[in-house]
Amino acid sequence: MVAVAPFAIIFGAMAAVGLLFYSFWDRITAPLSRISTMYTEDLERAAIKIHSEQIVVGILGFSISAWLMAVVILKPGIPIAALLLPIMVGAAVLIFRSFVRGRAEKRAKQFNEQLEMVLRMMSSGLRVGLGLRQALVLVTEDVADPARVEFARAVGETNIGMTLNDALEGLGRRMPSDELRMMIDAIRVQSQTGGNLAKILDHLASTIKSRREIRRKVSALTGEARAGAWVIGVLPIFVGGFVMLTQSIMRDAMIGTTIGHIGFGLFIVLEGLGVFTLRQLLQFEI
Repeated sequence: MVAVAPFAIIFGAMAAVGLLFYSFWDRITAPLSRISTMYTEDLERAAIKIHSEQIVVGILGFSISAWLMAVVILKPGIPIAALLLPIMVGAAVLIFRSFVRGRAEKRAKQFNEQLEMVLRMMSSGLRVGLGLRQALVLVTEDVADPARVEFARAVGETNIGMTLNDALEGLGRRMPSDELRMMIDAIRVQSQTGGNLAKILDHLASTIKSRREIRRKVSALTGEARAGAWVIGVLPIFVGGFVMLTQSIMRDAMIGTTIGHIGFGLFIVLEGLGVFTLRQLLQFEI
């Protein structure tokens, strides 16, 4: 029974926090509208259908629950316990933003892979006599998500009075991409100066195809370096976990002493900086 008591305390505290947030949900979310605006653009790019105020409250609830769990398990002193709470909140914010931005980047990558086909479909539509808006409607009927959703939204915005150029500008903000930016600029310039837009879109599609081939070659050439970066980043975590499981003296020193807590915090910071540095070194702009 004594061994089960800490876990019962943890789950009881988490349930109490959850009940508290549920009871005062409206009052808590009301003043958070300004804070939550920092997530609005990322959520829109990632196509996550969650209110940003709810996400902020969820982050706070998760941070407090994780803090209570850390306090019960590690049993730190009062200064370190007080320092852990803002650290937990900051870590939760960074983790969630990384998750959302990862989803947004994945969605943008899928969109860019469809852009060559979209441009060729638009060019074909213009060649058979369709207008630019009708060519965009054709795209929304024949391509898959996420291109279908984004171009359908742009067409829908033109239905409520927005100009096509402004609707495409909005699309460019939601799907940041050099190739899409070139398409939007080409359409704007052609609308002002005239010219064969179908031919321009064909050339742009060929350019996108060449850039994609270069990216694939770079990805193949840097595959070994990326695998090494993963090994370097994950190896300390596995070694530390193995030591904690097999060396009870070191585990107790890490969990039950102030110096151990400081060392554990430094490990997390240095590991994070190492992973971030390796990731930046392996990024290439094409």
